[in-house]
Amino acid sequence: MPKLSDRYYTGRDVQRLLGITEPALRNLVNQRKIKKVIPPGKQYGVYLKAEVDDYAEKWMAFLTAKEPPKTTFEIAQPSDMDMVYDVALRAIGPTMSAELRRSWLEKNPESCYVVKHNEKVVAFFHLLPLQEECLMDFMAGKIRGWNITADKVETYEEGKAVSCLLIIASEPDLNDTTRMHYVSVLLRGIRRELGKLGQRGIIFSKFYATSETPTGIAMSIHAGMQEYGKRLNKRLTFVLDPETSTSFLLIDYKKELKEWQKTHNQNRKNRISPAK
Repeated sequence: MPKLSDRYYTGRDVQRLLGITEPALRNLVNQRKIKKVIPPGKQYGVYLKAEVDDYAEKWMAFLTAKEPPKTTFEIAQPSDMDMVYDVALRAIGPTMSAELRRSWLEKNPESCYVVKHNEKVVAFFHLLPLQEECLMDFMAGKIRGWNITADKVETYEEGKAVSCLLIIASEPDLNDTTRMHYVSVLLRGIRRELGKLGQRGIIFSKFYATSETPTGIAMSIHAGMQEYGKRLNKRLTFVLDPETSTSFLLIDYKKELKEWQKTHNQNRKNRISPAK
């Protein structure tokens, strides 16, 4: 017997697929861009998969076709941290200083990435590998970001497993379409960079994130993250496990890491083979 899930998405499924919040989904329904259906005997509405998938494809085509000129994705430099701080302060609220962020970058130069438009930072992504105890204290709310000192930041080493804190934000003083575009550029760039790290044999155990803003929560869901642990008042916590996740962010990483592991294991086997 066919199941409802064979043909329909739940509201949470649609939010995750499109990277939008619940109010944004309601707007799409009100604008008749996506139809909401309430099955007989059910309380909550569902959404036809074919219709949602078609909308998602058209939306992504629109975003990629409308890329503004002079928009670049780059590994962040220490000189970018003042602009990163400014974006974070306005998008998130009280946040880590530019000086602290620079100290993280000095410890691990591949721990932050930015999207720039006309040389101005419009979105950023901290991919911050941390010591496990520090990371777990942060996720439990025992410490905040400004308590994370550079000595708690890990470096990348071939074959060494690390877990990362993800911090992402975009310029808030823009319309939704432009912001979504910049975030799309950022996430596509992060996907490529993760692939390069996988090619080098950098092993990521898990990725963690927190957010209490609708935009940050939507970004986490769009990236394929799952809610993790207890909610800390309005602050939600998320985790992404490379072993089980099908997130688009990890497609290149998992492919390249698998190739590295195959080569690494073969080389190791050759080293320990007895001489004939």
